[in-house]
Amino acid sequence: MNYQSIIFSKYLGDEQLQTIISDEALINKMLQFEIALAKAQASTGIIPAEAAAEIDHALTQLSIKPADLSAGTLQNGIPIIKLLDLAKEKLSADAKKHLHYGATSQDVMDTAQILMIRDAVDLIEERIKTLIQRLIQLIKQYGDTPCMAHTRGQQAMPITFGVKINAWLQPLQRQLQRLAEIKKRLLVVQLGGAAGTLSVYGNKGQQLVDELAKELSLQSITQWHAQRDNLSEFTNWLAMLTGILGKMGADILVMSQSEINEVLENSEGGGKSSAMPHKNNPVLSEAIVALSKINATLQMQQLQSMLHVNERDATAWILEWNAVPQMLINTGTALNHALTISANIKVKTENMKRNVEQFLSTNKK
Repeated sequence: MNYQSIIFSKYLGDEQLQTIISDEALINKMLQFEIALAKAQASTGIIPAEAAAEIDHALTQLSIKPADLSAGTLQNGIPIIKLLDLAKEKLSADAKKHLHYGATSQDVMDTAQILMIRDAVDLIEERIKTLIQRLIQLIKQYGDTPCMAHTRGQQAMPITFGVKINAWLQPLQRQLQRLAEIKKRLLVVQLGGAAGTLSVYGNKGQQLVDELAKELSLQSITQWHAQRDNLSEFTNWLAMLTGILGKMGADILVMSQSEINEVLENSEGGGKSSAMPHKNNPVLSEAIVALSKINATLQMQQLQSMLHVNERDATAWILEWNAVPQMLINTGTALNHALTISANIKVKTENMKRNVEQFLSTNKK
């Protein structure tokens, strides 16, 4: 059962992020790279300006469907070759010679992936900020309510609900700080050519990278074909983020247990049971916890991509193609559920106080 199937698309999927990292988006970003490369090469005198203008016009108008690239991807292990073939059909004989000049397929795919990640990060960051504001509002509203702390699954001593919410809130605030630092290393262009040396461009290689980065609003950096640490750092950030959200979900699962009954996950209508109509299951928290565990597992897979042998290693690369999109979708889904919970959670303050009073009366000296 595919978690991205139509049945599960809202519960274990994120339609907005699925669009951002879809096959259609990948095609769009790959074409965007080729247009930007041609413009950068024209501005540095590597190809004629007329050829760059023709490439820009033709590729901007070009419509390529994912199905158009599937057979070529099976044959070559990458979609770029077929994409370039289709693009060249729209170009003059002279412009064809200048399309993709000096670049390699990994330059296109890596940069396209970064461009999609940038769009995804913008959405994820916006959701984190909204969630932070909602948690701050919950603290203002319920932060002083007495409730029981639990250590190692047992009642410990009275605290306030604000202490619990801060355990969800403060790590999110730190994640935004981490993201600001990670972006400097993550949102970078990829251009190295066949073996990463840019040798075909002579002494204009670095100038071209700088111009290409400017065209795409990315940071300029030397090629990183076999250096996957920045992407692995980012996916670790995703795994950490879903882990932070998973902590929130796990706490809510415990606090919503019938015997404790301190919160109701979704006052707008929680999960129903086909056999027990009295139940209101915390299904969003369950999903968040599960997604955090899935992302932790996928991060182990992503770390394997760092074993990128020599100057290009498709076996390592393919691991990335599998892990990164799934981790982005899992993260977006977990955030959506956390936002729903933060907006609709019912805090049962009287039950919190009751549990504290029962503890104090039972543990009188």
